[in-house]
Amino acid sequence: MFNPVIVLSLLAASTLSVPPAGTPETPSNPEMTAIFDADQKARQDPAIDWAIVGPQDEARLKRTQTLLDAGALKSGDDFFNAAFVFQHGGSSDDYLKAHLLATIAVAKGKVGATWIAAATLDRYLQNTGKPQILGTQFRTEADGRTSQEPFNRAFASDALRGALGVPPLAAQEEQRKSLERAAQLPLADGSKSPLRRLTPAPPARMFAAKLQPADCEPIPGSEKLLSRPSLRWIVIGEIHGTTETPKTFGDLACLASATRPVVVAVEQLTIEQPAIDAFIGSNGDAEATSRFLKSKLWTEPFKDGRSSEAHFDLFQRLRALRAAGHITSVVAFQPVYNPGPAGFKAGDYENALATSLMSRVPPEGRVLVLVGNNQAMRTSPAWAKTPYRPMAGYLPANRTVSLDARGNGGSYWACSSATRCGPQSAPLPAVKVARGIVMNNRGGPYTGILNLGVAVTASPPKEQYAPAQR
Repeated sequence: MFNPVIVLSLLAASTLSVPPAGTPETPSNPEMTAIFDADQKARQDPAIDWAIVGPQDEARLKRTQTLLDAGALKSGDDFFNAAFVFQHGGSSDDYLKAHLLATIAVAKGKVGATWIAAATLDRYLQNTGKPQILGTQFRTEADGRTSQEPFNRAFASDALRGALGVPPLAAQEEQRKSLERAAQLPLADGSKSPLRRLTPAPPARMFAAKLQPADCEPIPGSEKLLSRPSLRWIVIGEIHGTTETPKTFGDLACLASATRPVVVAVEQLTIEQPAIDAFIGSNGDAEATSRFLKSKLWTEPFKDGRSSEAHFDLFQRLRALRAAGHITSVVAFQPVYNPGPAGFKAGDYENALATSLMSRVPPEGRVLVLVGNNQAMRTSPAWAKTPYRPMAGYLPANRTVSLDARGNGGSYWACSSATRCGPQSAPLPAVKVARGIVMNNRGGPYTGILNLGVAVTASPPKEQYAPAQR
């Protein structure tokens, strides 16, 4: 008979089996990486056609099993990727194998695999008619009600959950309530929010916060904005690929957290959450930096500006603010979106972004969000042939401010195709303006403007970290 105590003991022991510093890393199998990427892209389309995706899942699982049988999977990343493929299988044996693969990934140094190990164990237990024991599985019904049942909360302690990267019970209950509220949230026009259910992703780590003094660059107009007691969401829309917007966003995060800690949400893939947590929680040394720069966030071939030098500098700033007790969490909220056979639908993608954002942050407290300027709109763009509701339009209007970050001309880094990337000309304003926040867009797509006060400059992709030769 399967004994979850044995598996948990194996997993807890495996977390100690991390290769020592300086050990050569085993290269990942490129085919396994491609299978994992395809699996993720098929998961979170709000309108998944399971008649298409189901057979694709089965083919990916069979090919992964062939690679396993051939001994072609070697690295921690390989087994991590394979665990995700098997957790999308259709049987309890698939989930159990996914759990085994995840424990191997942890033993091979893939520290971020602890969460998927925990999640696959819970999924296996529920699929075999037993209660989950860690609390990673949530189910939202059509009416918005969200539950973790069946769930044996007494089986494992919060200390054990923490060792596996799983939030404590109190945080899980807040997450459940947040998911339920997001599913039932009324929109500004009074209609019920048609938010979609997304595949669970690694939760963001919550850090203890004890405020220490921090030097913040002033932003004129921020005092009045931040003094609003009911303001929960501050959304900054950027043209990806500038040096100045991430820098100014970091300044705003510093100012917003001067008297109480805040949560920061960034438009990065949710599957990168463990890598972000590890870096934000680190001391920023060479080893932590090297590990962070090996994540997909920086190594993806397509560089749209969110893997820029400026965004890396922003993560460094957020790490320092976390260390000073000003930030309790840095949340990645972009779900992997697959357009599917019907093609890309902007409304579906914005809906998925909003669903992910609202379900992944704590239910209370102030949240600063950095996202593309289209997603920061509250109303459909005037140029959209088919009107749709942007991401910020799903947030409660009376508790949200959305600001369009604007510079005085200049350049930004962008890609016009999968292979052509480089500096692009930024739009020139009619009149150059000074740095500051202006709330003058009543009824417009944004509630205000974050004027950067300078001509923006293109920020190229962050170079991969190369340790000094000995």
